[in-house]
Amino acid sequence: MVENRPWRWIVIHHSATTTGGAAAFDKMHRAKGWDELGYDFVIGNGTDTADGQIEVGPRWTKQKIGAHAKTPDNRFNEFGIGICLVGNFDVERPTPAQIKSLTRLCAYLMKTYRITPDRLLGHKDTKPTECPGVYMNVALIRRQAGLLAGIDSVNETGQAAAGTELLTDAPRQ
Repeated sequence: MVENRPWRWIVIHHSATTTGGAAAFDKMHRAKGWDELGYDFVIGNGTDTADGQIEVGPRWTKQKIGAHAKTPDNRFNEFGIGICLVGNFDVERPTPAQIKSLTRLCAYLMKTYRITPDRLLGHKDTKPTECPGVYMNVALIRRQAGLLAGIDSVNETGQAAAGTELLTDAPRQ
């Protein structure tokens, strides 16, 4: 088993394509000279994979530094979990299934790695870019994922204060 990286952010992207999936993006990234798929997760839109299907990339299984949000200090690649949704959200909205999967995945990651809602970002929050597009409401995902994860504050140690709810469809008690 590989030791988990000290994750501090979640960075949401769109593919800016109408079709695709992890295999297609891996091929595109390798063509750019990258070693493999730059994202940790890809969420399908029903073209190459099922609508809302979460594909786990090889970077995640290896807990390898990402290649999705290059900045001068590289902190969002080193400590940021990259999630890409298939679609061009400058011209269309993500599907409801993609939003549901994204929200649940972010909630799980927030709870597991004690990532506070303010650390769930759109790619454009890390550098000048339009990604993840005008139709991706990152603030809504941040709110919904934080609620689902039961993370609503930061405690005195700077860690997220998490509730005990599991990420299931069961109603809260």
